[in-house]
Amino acid sequence: MKEVVKSLEAKVEQLKGLESTTIELQAKVTVLETKVEQQDSLLSSFLREKNERTAATDFDFVPTTNNQSAVAINGLPSSCGDLKMIGHSLNGFYSVMGSAMMESVYCDFTKLPDDAGFQKLIGYVDVKSAPVHFYVQRNSQFSTTGTPLPFELERVNDGNAMDLASGKFTAPRPGIYFFSFTGLASFPASSSLLQLGVGLYLNGGRIVTGWVEEANTVDTQDSPVTVQLTLNLIQGDQVWVQIERLSAGVKLLEDSYHYTHFTGFMLEEEIVASL
Repeated sequence: MKEVVKSLEAKVEQLKGLESTTIELQAKVTVLETKVEQQDSLLSSFLREKNERTAATDFDFVPTTNNQSAVAINGLPSSCGDLKMIGHSLNGFYSVMGSAMMESVYCDFTKLPDDAGFQKLIGYVDVKSAPVHFYVQRNSQFSTTGTPLPFELERVNDGNAMDLASGKFTAPRPGIYFFSFTGLASFPASSSLLQLGVGLYLNGGRIVTGWVEEANTVDTQDSPVTVQLTLNLIQGDQVWVQIERLSAGVKLLEDSYHYTHFTGFMLEEEIVASL
Protein backbone atom coordinates (compact mmCIF):
# COMPACT_ATOMS: atom_id res chain seq x y z
CA MET A 1 0.00 0.00 0.00
CA LYS A 2 2.82 2.38 0.94
CA GLU A 3 4.48 1.75 -2.43
CA VAL A 4 1.27 2.70 -4.27
CA VAL A 5 1.01 5.92 -2.28
CA LYS A 6 4.64 6.80 -3.03
CA SER A 7 4.06 6.13 -6.71
CA LEU A 8 1.02 8.38 -6.76
CA GLU A 9 2.91 11.14 -4.95
CA ALA A 10 5.71 10.93 -7.48
CA LYS A 11 3.23 11.26 -10.34
CA VAL A 12 1.65 14.27 -8.65
CA GLU A 13 5.07 15.93 -8.42
CA GLN A 14 5.67 15.19 -12.11
CA LEU A 15 2.32 16.76 -12.99
CA LYS A 16 3.20 19.86 -10.98
CA GLY A 17 6.49 20.15 -12.85
CA LEU A 18 4.72 19.79 -16.19
CA GLU A 19 2.18 22.42 -15.18
CA SER A 20 4.97 24.87 -14.28
CA THR A 21 6.73 24.19 -17.60
CA THR A 22 3.47 24.72 -19.47
CA ILE A 23 2.95 28.11 -17.80
CA GLU A 24 6.47 29.18 -18.75
CA LEU A 25 5.95 28.09 -22.34
CA GLN A 26 2.65 29.94 -22.54
CA ALA A 27 4.37 33.13 -21.31
CA LYS A 28 7.08 32.77 -23.95
CA VAL A 29 4.48 32.15 -26.63
CA THR A 30 2.65 35.31 -25.58
CA VAL A 31 5.87 37.35 -25.84
CA LEU A 32 6.61 35.90 -29.27
CA GLU A 33 3.09 36.63 -30.49
CA THR A 34 3.44 40.25 -29.32
CA LYS A 35 6.72 40.63 -31.19
CA VAL A 36 5.20 39.12 -34.33
CA GLU A 37 2.33 41.59 -34.15
CA GLN A 38 4.78 44.47 -33.79
CA GLN A 39 6.79 43.28 -36.79
CA ASP A 40 3.60 42.92 -38.85
CA SER A 41 2.60 46.46 -37.90
CA LEU A 42 6.00 47.89 -38.85
CA LEU A 43 6.02 46.02 -42.14
CA SER A 44 2.53 47.23 -43.00
CA SER A 45 3.51 50.84 -42.21
CA PHE A 46 6.67 50.55 -44.31
CA LEU A 47 4.81 49.10 -47.29
CA ARG A 48 2.08 51.71 -47.04
CA GLU A 49 4.61 54.55 -46.91
CA LYS A 50 6.56 53.07 -49.82
CA ASN A 51 3.41 52.77 -51.92
CA GLU A 52 2.43 56.34 -51.10
CA ARG A 53 5.88 57.66 -52.12
CA THR A 54 5.82 55.62 -55.30
CA ALA A 55 2.37 56.89 -56.17
CA ALA A 56 3.39 60.49 -55.47
CA THR A 57 6.53 60.14 -57.58
CA ASP A 58 4.62 58.59 -60.45
CA PHE A 59 2.13 61.41 -60.27
CA ASP A 60 4.52 64.37 -59.87
CA PHE A 61 7.63 63.43 -61.83
CA VAL A 62 7.76 64.23 -65.48
CA PRO A 63 11.14 63.69 -67.15
CA THR A 64 12.27 66.89 -68.80
CA THR A 65 12.87 64.99 -72.02
CA ASN A 66 9.23 63.83 -72.07
CA ASN A 67 7.62 66.96 -70.66
CA GLN A 68 5.41 68.25 -73.46
CA SER A 69 5.12 71.68 -71.79
CA ALA A 70 8.89 72.26 -71.80
CA VAL A 71 10.20 74.99 -74.05
CA ALA A 72 13.72 76.08 -75.00
CA ILE A 73 15.22 79.27 -73.58
CA ASN A 74 18.12 81.40 -74.76
CA GLY A 75 21.26 80.92 -72.68
CA LEU A 76 21.58 79.38 -69.24
CA PRO A 77 18.61 79.31 -66.82
CA SER A 78 18.71 82.28 -64.46
CA SER A 79 15.67 81.54 -62.29
CA CYS A 80 13.25 78.88 -61.13
CA GLY A 81 10.90 80.26 -63.76
CA ASP A 82 13.42 79.37 -66.46
CA LEU A 83 13.87 75.90 -64.96
CA LYS A 84 10.11 75.39 -64.98
CA MET A 85 9.93 76.51 -68.60
CA ILE A 86 12.52 73.94 -69.71
CA GLY A 87 10.66 71.15 -67.94
CA HIS A 88 11.83 70.86 -64.35
CA SER A 89 9.03 69.93 -61.95
CA LEU A 90 10.68 68.48 -58.81
CA ASN A 91 11.07 70.78 -55.82
CA GLY A 92 14.68 71.16 -54.70
CA PHE A 93 17.97 73.03 -54.87
CA TYR A 94 19.25 74.24 -58.24
CA SER A 95 22.14 76.31 -59.58
CA VAL A 96 21.13 79.22 -61.81
CA MET A 97 23.02 82.05 -63.46
CA GLY A 98 22.98 85.26 -61.40
CA SER A 99 23.98 88.74 -62.50
CA ALA A 100 27.68 87.96 -62.03
CA MET A 101 28.00 84.62 -60.23
CA MET A 102 26.24 81.28 -60.09
CA GLU A 103 23.48 81.27 -57.47
CA SER A 104 22.03 78.41 -55.45
CA VAL A 105 18.23 78.64 -55.22
CA TYR A 106 15.41 76.53 -53.84
CA CYS A 107 12.53 76.08 -56.27
CA ASP A 108 9.03 75.16 -55.07
CA PHE A 109 7.27 74.08 -58.24
CA THR A 110 4.00 73.47 -56.37
CA LYS A 111 3.61 77.26 -56.42
CA LEU A 112 3.03 79.62 -59.32
CA PRO A 113 5.97 81.77 -60.49
CA ASP A 114 4.38 84.90 -59.02
CA ASP A 115 3.68 83.24 -55.64
CA ALA A 116 5.78 84.06 -52.60
CA GLY A 117 8.21 81.23 -51.93
CA PHE A 118 8.35 80.01 -55.52
CA GLN A 119 12.08 80.86 -55.55
CA LYS A 120 14.35 81.37 -52.54
CA LEU A 121 17.99 82.45 -52.79
CA ILE A 122 20.19 80.14 -50.71
CA GLY A 123 23.62 81.58 -51.55
CA TYR A 124 26.31 81.68 -54.18
CA VAL A 125 28.12 78.82 -55.89
CA ASP A 126 31.91 79.08 -56.20
CA VAL A 127 32.37 78.22 -59.87
CA LYS A 128 35.60 78.91 -61.72
CA SER A 129 36.14 78.16 -65.38
CA ALA A 130 39.80 77.36 -64.60
CA PRO A 131 42.11 77.68 -61.56
CA VAL A 132 44.33 80.75 -61.26
CA HIS A 133 47.00 80.92 -58.54
CA PHE A 134 50.73 81.48 -58.39
CA TYR A 135 53.62 81.54 -55.94
CA VAL A 136 57.05 82.78 -57.09
CA GLN A 137 60.37 83.61 -55.42
CA ARG A 138 63.71 85.30 -56.10
CA ASN A 139 67.14 83.69 -55.90
CA SER A 140 69.22 86.90 -55.82
CA GLN A 141 69.16 90.28 -54.11
CA PHE A 142 67.49 93.26 -55.81
CA SER A 143 68.04 97.01 -55.50
CA THR A 144 66.55 98.67 -58.59
CA THR A 145 63.78 101.24 -58.24
CA GLY A 146 60.97 102.14 -60.63
CA THR A 147 60.79 98.80 -62.44
CA PRO A 148 58.65 95.70 -61.91
CA LEU A 149 60.37 93.20 -59.63
CA PRO A 150 61.18 90.04 -61.64
CA PHE A 151 61.25 86.57 -60.16
CA GLU A 152 63.35 83.51 -60.86
CA LEU A 153 61.74 80.54 -59.13
CA GLU A 154 58.23 79.32 -59.93
CA ARG A 155 56.64 77.18 -57.24
CA VAL A 156 53.08 77.31 -58.54
CA ASN A 157 51.65 79.00 -61.62
CA ASP A 158 48.30 77.39 -62.43
CA GLY A 159 46.77 79.30 -65.30
CA ASN A 160 50.18 80.66 -66.39
CA ALA A 161 49.07 84.20 -65.56
CA MET A 162 52.32 85.15 -63.83
CA ASP A 163 55.29 85.99 -66.03
CA LEU A 164 58.49 85.58 -64.03
CA ALA A 165 60.80 87.53 -66.35
CA SER A 166 58.65 90.66 -66.40
CA GLY A 167 57.33 90.18 -62.86
CA LYS A 168 53.80 90.96 -64.09
CA PHE A 169 50.58 89.08 -63.38
CA THR A 170 47.95 89.38 -66.14
CA ALA A 171 44.37 88.57 -65.14
CA PRO A 172 43.07 85.87 -67.51
CA ARG A 173 39.44 86.35 -66.45
CA PRO A 174 37.42 88.98 -64.59
CA GLY A 175 36.94 88.46 -60.88
CA ILE A 176 38.25 89.19 -57.40
CA TYR A 177 41.92 88.39 -56.74
CA PHE A 178 44.13 88.37 -53.65
CA PHE A 179 47.86 89.25 -53.70
CA SER A 180 50.59 89.15 -51.06
CA PHE A 181 54.24 90.19 -51.26
CA THR A 182 56.96 89.74 -48.64
CA GLY A 183 60.59 90.83 -48.76
CA LEU A 184 63.45 91.41 -46.36
CA ALA A 185 65.13 94.83 -46.38
CA SER A 186 68.83 94.67 -45.56
CA PHE A 187 70.44 97.86 -44.16
CA PRO A 188 74.09 98.90 -43.98
CA ALA A 189 75.64 100.46 -40.91
CA SER A 190 74.51 104.08 -40.73
CA SER A 191 73.55 106.81 -38.29
CA SER A 192 71.07 108.26 -40.81
CA LEU A 193 67.45 107.27 -41.40
CA LEU A 194 67.36 104.57 -44.08
CA GLN A 195 64.22 103.58 -45.98
CA LEU A 196 62.81 100.98 -48.33
CA GLY A 197 59.36 101.29 -49.84
CA VAL A 198 57.62 98.67 -51.98
CA GLY A 199 54.49 99.37 -53.99
CA LEU A 200 51.94 97.09 -55.58
CA TYR A 201 50.81 98.44 -58.95
CA LEU A 202 47.74 97.94 -61.11
CA ASN A 203 48.19 98.89 -64.78
CA GLY A 204 50.91 101.39 -63.85
CA GLY A 205 49.12 103.00 -60.93
CA ARG A 206 50.24 102.42 -57.36
CA ILE A 207 47.50 100.85 -55.20
CA VAL A 208 49.27 100.26 -51.89
CA THR A 209 52.73 100.68 -50.38
CA GLY A 210 54.70 98.67 -47.84
CA TRP A 211 57.29 100.72 -45.98
CA VAL A 212 60.16 100.06 -43.59
CA GLU A 213 62.73 102.49 -42.18
CA GLU A 214 65.51 102.23 -39.64
CA ALA A 215 67.98 104.66 -38.04
CA ASN A 216 71.34 104.06 -36.36
CA THR A 217 71.62 100.71 -38.05
CA VAL A 218 74.37 98.15 -37.81
CA ASP A 219 75.74 96.35 -40.84
CA THR A 220 73.35 93.70 -42.30
CA GLN A 221 70.50 94.78 -40.04
CA ASP A 222 67.29 93.38 -41.54
CA SER A 223 63.58 94.27 -41.43
CA PRO A 224 60.64 92.63 -43.24
CA VAL A 225 58.41 94.54 -45.64
CA THR A 226 55.00 93.24 -46.71
CA VAL A 227 52.08 94.19 -48.93
CA GLN A 228 48.66 92.49 -49.15
CA LEU A 229 45.49 93.50 -50.93
CA THR A 230 42.37 92.30 -52.74
CA LEU A 231 41.46 93.65 -56.18
CA ASN A 232 38.51 93.42 -58.53
CA LEU A 233 40.13 92.86 -61.92
CA ILE A 234 38.94 92.65 -65.48
CA GLN A 235 40.53 90.47 -68.13
CA GLY A 236 43.92 91.85 -69.17
CA ASP A 237 44.59 93.88 -66.01
CA GLN A 238 48.25 93.68 -64.93
CA VAL A 239 49.55 93.63 -61.35
CA TRP A 240 53.17 93.81 -60.20
CA VAL A 241 55.48 94.84 -57.35
CA GLN A 242 58.28 97.41 -57.58
CA ILE A 243 60.63 99.26 -55.26
CA GLU A 244 59.52 102.88 -54.85
CA ARG A 245 61.97 104.23 -52.31
CA LEU A 246 65.47 102.95 -51.63
CA SER A 247 68.15 104.62 -49.50
CA ALA A 248 71.80 104.18 -50.47
CA GLY A 249 73.15 100.77 -49.51
CA VAL A 250 69.69 99.27 -48.79
CA LYS A 251 68.56 96.23 -50.77
CA LEU A 252 66.09 93.37 -50.82
CA LEU A 253 68.13 90.60 -49.29
CA GLU A 254 68.10 87.21 -50.94
CA ASP A 255 69.86 83.88 -50.58
CA SER A 256 68.91 80.22 -50.39
CA TYR A 257 66.29 81.04 -47.72
CA HIS A 258 64.15 82.89 -50.30
CA TYR A 259 63.06 85.98 -48.34
CA THR A 260 61.43 87.61 -51.37
CA HIS A 261 58.22 85.96 -52.56
CA PHE A 262 55.00 86.95 -54.27
CA THR A 263 51.71 85.04 -54.34
CA GLY A 264 48.24 85.61 -55.74
CA PHE A 265 45.07 83.73 -56.59
CA MET A 266 41.53 84.19 -57.79
CA LEU A 267 38.97 84.34 -54.99
CA GLU A 268 35.84 84.68 -57.13
CA GLU A 269 35.34 84.63 -60.87
CA GLU A 270 32.76 86.79 -62.58
CA ILE A 271 31.56 83.68 -64.33
CA VAL A 272 28.90 85.47 -66.40
CA ALA A 273 31.58 87.45 -68.24
CA SER A 274 33.64 84.28 -68.82
CA LEU A 275 30.90 82.33 -70.60
